[in-house]
Amino acid sequence: MGLTLHYRLTAPADVTARSAATLVRRLHATAGKFATAGRVDEVLPISSDRPDLDRFAHAWRALPHPSDPDTCVGVQIPATAGWIFPVELGDDCELLWLGLCRYPARIVRDERPLATRLSPRWQFAGFCKTQYASLHGWDHFARCHTAVVDLLRAASPLGLRVKINDEGGYWPHRRLPLLRERLNQMNGIVAALAGAVKDATDETGGPPVQSPIFAHPRFEQFEAEGLAAQPAHVRAAVDLLRSSAPGPL
Repeated sequence: MGLTLHYRLTAPADVTARSAATLVRRLHATAGKFATAGRVDEVLPISSDRPDLDRFAHAWRALPHPSDPDTCVGVQIPATAGWIFPVELGDDCELLWLGLCRYPARIVRDERPLATRLSPRWQFAGFCKTQYASLHGWDHFARCHTAVVDLLRAASPLGLRVKINDEGGYWPHRRLPLLRERLNQMNGIVAALAGAVKDATDETGGPPVQSPIFAHPRFEQFEAEGLAAQPAHVRAAVDLLRSSAPGPL
């Protein structure tokens, strides 16, 4: 849980493997300019190693849960080839992974072929949670969040199609006031839920609860605001955790 940007980069249909590698190198150079300008902390090297692709470049397909049609399970789809690199945006912000990969048309699941529903184009989809950059203040958070958007948008002049889903509401109209409002709302929700779960486990001797939100200098304020805004939802979430936890909660 946390305020996140979701994105997808897609190359034109005629892009070859060699051209895809060149596009990633150009995007890497663009990201390097962001680092030089102080917009991001560091840009790490490009990798096409199998372990890195398996860990950071897999795609997903959602399938109905076999015993609960109202929920889904995620199926990992490994990349067959690709080039990826991470960008360190700032303290307590998730890495932003960028690149281009290709994926199989089918995989084997439970000894049966499963269509991946992915096009043969070079592409890359990912997400970056920026919320906990706010542990270091609004300015630091805004720097990280807007850098994600601007880096992704910088892929467009290179010929890539860019799709961004911004939970913070900053993109596409670059609305900083809305981003700040949604950040405060999400911090309130997370603080209220984390605080309620911690209180419940402390009372019953359950396992300790850990969350980055506890380190926020405004944690108590956010917790109070979150509880006041959605008391029923917080209570329902704690009750759900109580019913599903294997031990005391």
